[in-house]
Amino acid sequence: MVLAGCLAASLAGLTACGGGTAAHAPASTGVEAALARVLPAGDLTGFYRARGFRPLWVEAGTLRPEARQLAAILAQADSDNLPPARYRLADLQHAMAAARGGNAEALAQAEWRLSQAFAAYVRDLHQPSEAAQTVFVDPGAAPARLGPAQLLDEAARAPSLAAHLQAVRHMNPVYEGLRTALAAAAGDAEQARLIRANMERARAIPADPGPRFILVDTAGARLWLYEKGRAVDTMKVVVGKRAMATPSMAALVRFAVVNPYWNVPPDLVRDKIAPRILAGDADYLKRERLELVSDWSDHPEPLDAALADWSAIAAGIDRPHVRQLPGGRNMMGRVKFMFPNQLGIYLHDTPDRQLFALADRRRSSGCVRVEDARRLARWLFNGRDVTAAATAAPEQRVDLPAPVPVYIAYFTALPSAGTIARQPDAYGRDPRLIALLESRRAG
Repeated sequence: MVLAGCLAASLAGLTACGGGTAAHAPASTGVEAALARVLPAGDLTGFYRARGFRPLWVEAGTLRPEARQLAAILAQADSDNLPPARYRLADLQHAMAAARGGNAEALAQAEWRLSQAFAAYVRDLHQPSEAAQTVFVDPGAAPARLGPAQLLDEAARAPSLAAHLQAVRHMNPVYEGLRTALAAAAGDAEQARLIRANMERARAIPADPGPRFILVDTAGARLWLYEKGRAVDTMKVVVGKRAMATPSMAALVRFAVVNPYWNVPPDLVRDKIAPRILAGDADYLKRERLELVSDWSDHPEPLDAALADWSAIAAGIDRPHVRQLPGGRNMMGRVKFMFPNQLGIYLHDTPDRQLFALADRRRSSGCVRVEDARRLARWLFNGRDVTAAATAAPEQRVDLPAPVPVYIAYFTALPSAGTIARQPDAYGRDPRLIALLESRRAG
């Protein structure tokens, strides 16, 4: 997604994918032979062997200008929250200086160091940090993870290596805004630390997320709709309370469910429903349109609530399946937007409209309640209003014309109108992430 498929060509507008090769002059046999001798065993060997050890960074017995371009990019790696020392920049610069005389062995040494540094930098730039704790529940929403040989092959196939070096630095719009803000925050250490932490979170969004995607920011409790790299709409959302925080995750919205059931979380059955029934509220289930069922399958068997052991349920010993029927005060509202995942998280409508007037909208059990589900549905379905179902039948599945990526992130600093908007760290995630990044920079 990020680099595969001729990233440089697509971003720089240079050529269509599939077949372009860089016009490199043949290298001297001496450099090829030297490269075959000095190249350490590892991931780079396959790339060079496949091209007969023809160098990428050497041409006509000297280092190409793109070698100096790469060294300059690596020297500024800190602007991407990546320590230049990680790429052994001093050793690389020494090898490049030694290669100026045209010695084949020295050119080969500089060649493999350049390729090693390039592959490591591009991988680090586009690979999400584990410290950001993003769960990729759908492989289709994850950034591509290319190995060194693949990254070098992309570079070798680019019509212009210089343009490719610039293109690989392209990132998603949130990251780009944070990168610009980091450069402007050079004199403010606290602001810089906060921006760096949020850059790591933004790295989880692919450089090219596709023509359309959804971004949910749980720190600000807001959703954005993006088209062609630009936010075209936004709305408030209600996200998980601190004790049931909405996780950072990436997925693909694949279908909507109109007139959904609400599968009541077990803790709510234990803490709210069971006590009401044990207190003698015999009509509670009927009044709230709740029913016990055998399981969460598409066609569960209904169970007699009078036969349930509500004392065991209140004690957490029994964990029954309870769902709320569609319509009326159903907690899912009119529609929910599904991206299949093991975490049980999705976007959905809600009857509790008053929550959107609150400044602190962390009130859910983890799912994301959207302010205008009908507007979101029209955007997802290219203008079609699937919420206006012809029948009242429950659980009507409507597949999207094409899956749409959704990125649920947590930004305590976010680009806004040319500046940075700081948001409360309601989930308390900043200190640990900042400490990890500071440790990495110090090491």
